[in-house]
Amino acid sequence: MGALAVAVPAASASGSDLGRQVLPAGDGWASSGTGTTGGSTATAEHVHTVRNRAELVTALADTAPKIVRVTGVIEANTDDAGNPLRCEDFAVDGYTREAYLAAYDPAVWGRDQDPSGPLEDARAASAAKQGATIGLTVTSNTTIVGLGRGAGITGGSLRIHGADNVIVRNLTFRDTADCFPRWDPNDNSPGQAPGNWNSLYDSVSLQRATHVWVDGNTFTDQPNPDSAAPVLFGRPYQAHDGQLDITTGSDLVTASRNVFEDHSKTMLIGSSNTSTTDPGKLRVSVHHNVFRDVGERAPRVRFGQVHVYNNLYEPRDHHVYSWGVGVNSAVYAQNNYFRFRGGAKPEQAVYNWGGTAMTERGTLVDGKPISLLAAFNAANPSTPLGADAGWTPTLDRGLEPTHRIAHLRAGAQPPGVTVHGVGAFATVQSAIDAAPAGAVITLQPGVYREVITVPASKKGLVLRGSTGRASDVVIDYDNASGTKKPDGSTYGTTGSATATLAANDLTARDLTFRNSFDRAKHPEITATQAVAVKATGDRMLFDRVTFLGHQDTLYADSPAVGTRARQYYRDCAISGDVDFLFGRATAVFDRATITALDRGGDPNGYLTAASTRRDNPFGFLIINSTVVSNAKARTYYLGRPWHPGGDVDAIAQVVVRDTVLPAAVKAAPWTDMSGFSWRDARFAEYRNTGPGAGTGTDRPQLSTADAARYTVRAYLAGTDGWNPS
Repeated sequence: MGALAVAVPAASASGSDLGRQVLPAGDGWASSGTGTTGGSTATAEHVHTVRNRAELVTALADTAPKIVRVTGVIEANTDDAGNPLRCEDFAVDGYTREAYLAAYDPAVWGRDQDPSGPLEDARAASAAKQGATIGLTVTSNTTIVGLGRGAGITGGSLRIHGADNVIVRNLTFRDTADCFPRWDPNDNSPGQAPGNWNSLYDSVSLQRATHVWVDGNTFTDQPNPDSAAPVLFGRPYQAHDGQLDITTGSDLVTASRNVFEDHSKTMLIGSSNTSTTDPGKLRVSVHHNVFRDVGERAPRVRFGQVHVYNNLYEPRDHHVYSWGVGVNSAVYAQNNYFRFRGGAKPEQAVYNWGGTAMTERGTLVDGKPISLLAAFNAANPSTPLGADAGWTPTLDRGLEPTHRIAHLRAGAQPPGVTVHGVGAFATVQSAIDAAPAGAVITLQPGVYREVITVPASKKGLVLRGSTGRASDVVIDYDNASGTKKPDGSTYGTTGSATATLAANDLTARDLTFRNSFDRAKHPEITATQAVAVKATGDRMLFDRVTFLGHQDTLYADSPAVGTRARQYYRDCAISGDVDFLFGRATAVFDRATITALDRGGDPNGYLTAASTRRDNPFGFLIINSTVVSNAKARTYYLGRPWHPGGDVDAIAQVVVRDTVLPAAVKAAPWTDMSGFSWRDARFAEYRNTGPGAGTGTDRPQLSTADAARYTVRAYLAGTDGWNPS
């Protein structure tokens, strides 16, 4: 995860309480007239601290002037109880992406008419169902602010519609993804193949909104950037709409000190070329923002008087344009700094969308004065733009010389990491690298988008989330076994791990490890093993830790064949589908919640794929736990024996005891793997309950005497008496 220092914006309220601060006089269009104060006058009973979607929805429904403080990361794609929702949960009326692609393939449907009929209706209904969940309505006189580092909303669409006097600050808006993009064969982009996939939801949407200040936020699509979208019908399958769109007669808006990154259609100002509500409105100031690796619309403008000043632009190879000059627009671009990289060119910075002129002053490109308007006109002599937008901005508080923008700091406060006795760090890996053996590393709330390694030399480290809730602190990446490296090779199963933990005596507590690789979005990748954690250390304790993934989520292993490693997973949550607990470690899962995900088939998956060495009596013990699943009854195996590379001395040992099993578990819950019979492995159950429990010849059971030997203490004691329980 990239780290950004935060420029502290000027504010007319003193103190560090961002919720009480108001937009300073003269700071852009939103300071005009009555100014923008948000919910700064809220009384104590109208100051809300929210930690999940349900709390956020309730707080936003308060009609009084209010301050809504967001702590941690709120996942918007959840039900009212906080359970995560997938795209399949929103689909109605028989919609599937496969059926939609088959029906509207240009080779079948053609390119002369928009999709219509039952499948298009089902797509629209499914999108509306998702929108009703992720849409977050904001009313007048509201301040929404991230509380501390790493606060944000993932997958949500903040809708400031018909509201006046709203402030949004210090939040990370992440991956507002539409599950149901619409194919439009007649919507074309400059220089691209015909057609476009269009999505519905903006991270922050302004419609009929006035006096709005959007300040110090970070907008990103990670871990699902537009640049990684699959290409369908010759165009990227675009799951994101705008990051900040200002349309439908909105007016008097200031967008300042935000970071916009890893996105295509970034900021749209104006609804349509024929709008009757936009003329005379859409007065917007866009200043001191960072536009990093965005494709277009930074911003694209219709009608409005838009002052674009002191912004830092870092276009990359998929850059289409930055400033879109549309119908009746009056863009005044002043003192902006550009760095073109990866094939992006200065003549691409401007695009004529039916406008007549713009004003450009003081642009620097890599420190040199260059007119991007002149570069565009030279490259596009048939569609030139004039050099006078017809107005001069006056509300430009804080206007700086361009050279000072080269190292602009902006965006929401990133998650923070501290090493006790050493200092603070922006990334988890930098903290690990600096930490001495035995150090305590504390992670503030947020999503840490990075791959981490704890080497064997860092014995005794403690990794802990600061809030006591695993969901607040997420270490995430999305490599799969078949994901290509820059050199063209692939990562392989071990290399796909988000976290590789090799040190003995490591403790991890109150955090989440996630591999967010999505098979559906990468049909070109067939090796879909995607490890969240590979753990090889001895005497490792995972306490209240969540492991999220699909295939091969948790690789509980040892550093070498013939070397034993003991690992204790206490009060942990683990999800996956295929072999998602696997490896040769001696691993105890005590009071765990194990979620077997529904792949929609039979078999749906396998909980375990142990590869315990023949001479090790103890492999995996699942005890006092609960397995949950929405999968169809009798479609899940408890496990199968993994023999890496055909190793005949890898004789899986798994005991599942005193555990609640769902109906998804098969009546014969063990199965063969790669030609090796499960009956030659060491699989057993004891005293399990729930609709998936059972006995019989295909369900070996421990006797009471045997059960006394297969305990937490027996698995973990080893020769040194280790007893973390």
